[in-house]
Amino acid sequence: MTRVFRLLLCALFAGVSGCVVWPHHILTAPRISGTVTRAGQPVAGVHVQLADVLTAGGAVAPTAIRRDTVTDAQGHFAIGPIRRFAWTGQVPVLGVEQRTFPWGLQLSADGRLWQPGWLQDPTLFGHVMNVTLVARCDLGAASRSSVIAGDASLVGNGSCTLAAPESKQ
Repeated sequence: MTRVFRLLLCALFAGVSGCVVWPHHILTAPRISGTVTRAGQPVAGVHVQLADVLTAGGAVAPTAIRRDTVTDAQGHFAIGPIRRFAWTGQVPVLGVEQRTFPWGLQLSADGRLWQPGWLQDPTLFGHVMNVTLVARCDLGAASRSSVIAGDASLVGNGSCTLAAPESKQ
């Protein structure tokens, strides 16, 4: 083999195996579309915040990228996604990326703060779903469980439930 051919073969192997890093944006929090109600009535003017990094206690970390919006007259909102610039590699053949994505959502109105209770567990490896999640939040309801797509790492208890759209096959 010629030296150039060997060099190209080594470069190809390194790229396929994930040894080469490249600049790109990674998804660190999903897009969420939802409605906020209280006792079945829409609530306008609720501040909604999505953050892509949380502390172990579930608070927004100082290093977080945040997106903010306010509910409209019908209580509707749309927020996210959040992407970060990164120099990383992955193993495309295996489709495995070993990163954690501890993102979360919070609501505030009239001086009160609601932790919807749903966030990715910061101790787990996983991925951010690249779909628009649907949130249904009731500020007057008791805390309830929310599991997305049957994934045990995507569980929360709070004023919101989140759901992924059904996949169409």
